[in-house]
Amino acid sequence: MNKREIIAEDIELAPENVGFSDGDEVNIVVDQFTDLGVKVIINGKYYGLVYENDIYKDLEIGDKTKGYIKKIREDNKIDVSLRKIGYGRIEDAKQKILEKLKNNGGFLAINDNSSPKVIKRKLQISKGSFKKAIGGLYKEKIINITEEGIKIT
Repeated sequence: MNKREIIAEDIELAPENVGFSDGDEVNIVVDQFTDLGVKVIINGKYYGLVYENDIYKDLEIGDKTKGYIKKIREDNKIDVSLRKIGYGRIEDAKQKILEKLKNNGGFLAINDNSSPKVIKRKLQISKGSFKKAIGGLYKEKIINITEEGIKIT
């Protein structure tokens, strides 16, 4: 028996009562890659799935990170997100953008016309979250958006 099989014996695939609610923060460990995304172990007890379109950073088997309960499906399987659910996700994106701006002299050569791949590579967030976040930062008069990119005011 290998290490993975020993661990898998104690993990529930579709638990009856998990005690989670949508949006709850959990600890996850990357277990394996599938056609749908990444199978993760939640709080050392349950399996969950992070769908491919929800992965915005490089992951390797064994990586430990925070996750958020996206949904507990009718079949009791658990969908997990690497990002906070709802508006918390936008607040996180705003913080990430501000941090990157501060670390790059107050300027980033990306804006709402940048490709989703570039945004994902540079900030590890989706283009939708990026656009909402920079819109909020602009309305708060924290940044300016130009043809060349975004900069702190």
